Amino acid sequence: MLRALVTITFFCMALPAAAATPDPDEILASGKFAEGIVALEAHLKQQPKDDKARFGLGLIQFVQSAQSLIQRYSIYGVQTRGNAQLQEILAVQSAPKEPLTYPLVRQITQEWLDDLSRIDETLSRIESEEVKLALHVGRIPLSLTRNGGPTVTLLPLLRDFRLGPPSREADFEIVFDRADVDWLRGYCHILRAIGEMILSHDSQGLFDVIAHRIFKHVKTPHEFLLEPRRSSNQGWWDWEEIADIIAAIHMIRFPVIEPKRMIVALDHLEHTLSFSREMWKRVLAETDDDHEWIPNPKQNGAINVNVSQEMIDNWLQAVDEAESVLKGKKLVPFWRGNPTRGVNVRRVFLEPTQLDLVLWIQGTAATPYLEVGESSSPDTWERINRAFGGRFFGFGFWFN
Repeated sequence: MLRALVTITFFCMALPAAAATPDPDEILASGKFAEGIVALEAHLKQQPKDDKARFGLGLIQFVQSAQSLIQRYSIYGVQTRGNAQLQEILAVQSAPKEPLTYPLVRQITQEWLDDLSRIDETLSRIESEEVKLALHVGRIPLSLTRNGGPTVTLLPLLRDFRLGPPSREADFEIVFDRADVDWLRGYCHILRAIGEMILSHDSQGLFDVIAHRIFKHVKTPHEFLLEPRRSSNQGWWDWEEIADIIAAIHMIRFPVIEPKRMIVALDHLEHTLSFSREMWKRVLAETDDDHEWIPNPKQNGAINVNVSQEMIDNWLQAVDEAESVLKGKKLVPFWRGNPTRGVNVRRVFLEPTQLDLVLWIQGTAATPYLEVGESSSPDTWERINRAFGGRFFGFGFWFN
């Protein structure tokens, strides 16, 4: 017996110590997103049922994707105005080896879409209805440059939309739950829809005439646009800037080069609406009250903004209206001619033509998509907006 106990003891001592579960909160606070992703992926191979870790992986992938997208563009010298702090952060970068080109913009956009696809794949494997993940959002550093320098946090973005969190950023905690999985997946789909619509069209012409206003290091066939202006004193008006803006508006004429991407974009938009319904179904079923990101009327939100049942009811009505428009069951009102005529938005995606902003404003670009039928009423949208105190779009950014 003694020999057996001694043998077992030595055997246990020889076993490697069990690795601690990577903490998504600590990983995000450290800013070491890539290392954290590797650690969580390795953990999930050993513990594939750990949905808390999987949710953390998806959130870290999302934050890393956003940071990577910003860094890919910031290296080309983003032109900033009136923001000394941002200018100081971006100034630490050295000039890129090659200037930004339009094909590179398309490549960056596709890589971003690939990231979003991976994030959604991660989140789609979450099965537990009880998953919870507490994160100190105020501690998450975002590096806007690839070679170090000051960082920023996510909180100023919330303040920009008047969804103000507590003043002590380091203590600002959000407890994400199963409903927020739907929220993040919905966000992935709407961002993918935007990316697919961008890549479905050719906007080389717009890039050539305006990119120099956005970036310092760009390649354009109009090289004089990159040269110093003849006079630094132009009076009240910056005529060069005005001319560039007019040219940009003129060049918002994007030929369709990959029409199938518009169909994919439509599918992503429909998925966004579906996830919104699922999210609210889960939010309304919650009985706890724990630093909620999206609260129900009986809960307190982490960002100190209450959500009423009237808001939720009107949001779901907006989802229904948007779905009816995307499915072609309702038309978007057209401002000219017969008031019973409207635009079939579904056909805009299924039968895309050149996107011409001026002709859409004037109306003739809508001609292929005009039909007589029931339209989504402006009165409905006005009533929905009133339920949010006139801030429907601000809440829309939050609710998704």
